[in-house]
Amino acid sequence: MNFVHRNVAEDFTSLLIAVCVLLVPIVLALPLRFWWAIRVGNQPEHIRYRSWVRQVLDAGEPLSVRRQELDHLARGLPIDIMRQGRIEMDVLHPLKLPHFMLLPVLILSPLVGLIGAILFILLFPLILIAEWILIDRGLLAKIVDVVLRLMHWGIIGIHRLDTGVREEDAMVEHMHRLPTTAFLGLFCYLIVSYMPLPTWLGITFTVLLFLLLTSVIVIVKAASHGELVFADTSQRRLQPMERLVDDILAPVVGLGLLFLLSRQLFLTQIGASNSVFSDPIWFAGIVLVVLYSAAAVAIMVEISFFGLRSDRVRMVFQNQMVERYDPTLYAFTREHDRMELNPIRSLRQHLESDGKQIDEQEPFNFEDMLRAPSTLQEGEDAIPPKAPELDS
Repeated sequence: MNFVHRNVAEDFTSLLIAVCVLLVPIVLALPLRFWWAIRVGNQPEHIRYRSWVRQVLDAGEPLSVRRQELDHLARGLPIDIMRQGRIEMDVLHPLKLPHFMLLPVLILSPLVGLIGAILFILLFPLILIAEWILIDRGLLAKIVDVVLRLMHWGIIGIHRLDTGVREEDAMVEHMHRLPTTAFLGLFCYLIVSYMPLPTWLGITFTVLLFLLLTSVIVIVKAASHGELVFADTSQRRLQPMERLVDDILAPVVGLGLLFLLSRQLFLTQIGASNSVFSDPIWFAGIVLVVLYSAAAVAIMVEISFFGLRSDRVRMVFQNQMVERYDPTLYAFTREHDRMELNPIRSLRQHLESDGKQIDEQEPFNFEDMLRAPSTLQEGEDAIPPKAPELDS
């Protein structure tokens, strides 16, 4: 009887240690999240400027249209240019706890970086192959054509709101994409752990699945990062093409990770897992190695592919869409409670002019826009102080 009790206590202790190991990324992320809030700015003038940026975006106006006014307001607070960039990028691409869970990969053992580098060496040729098939051979455009016909959608363009943003902290946008690749790697590992495969074959299959899915997702995200929007008129809904991948993956991967982690811990606890990681502590450790290795791969993808080739992929794909559908570019604006979808010009003309002269007329003045209630408030008054007049 004492032996049974001792085994139960040891199993419970192992499970508790495994859960603590799995919570390490969250614990490490909390001080990083607090540091980032300070770096972006949490003083009253920073919160006020953030409110003005939100009001511009809530009105449906690109920051480039209000760049001069925002700069004038920032100088009056005063806020330096680098702080402006961080606030604007944080509003457009907010970094949350999952993003900071991945950052410790930069300070962990070189083992993680080595695994990530090896995986990236295998991944990059696959990305180039996926680019050739999906973009150069036009497969992605054909898939979009099938989706439009099956779903009875249309395709239009809506001007991007992040044009004209201060780019001193442009790495925020790269960091914002990291969780998709990192958590996908862990998801692939947990899916393969369901299969009755030998350890070496399971690892091989996990790597292949992760590399293949990542190469396709990277190209799709790069190609759709633009003005293209699916228009579902019957459901009165607009779906930005670049959000479609995340909207599909996020719930599947997020809920899947919770289920698969709980399931695998349960199997290790009852002794039903026959893999080399049947011990819950070993399993928790390998989960962190997989997660941070995939995060290292994601960082390398952002630095290399998104830094060098993503613009080319986006332009080729958008030109293919223009040739097929010749969509119109719209301004989706809001003035108080009235929302308007106003045609600006064809997307072809927009691309040929490199996005310049987006808005030739101002639908309402800056002060009226600031008085409009924001949909993104942070516990502050919905009506910010009156904007100072610009110098003539």
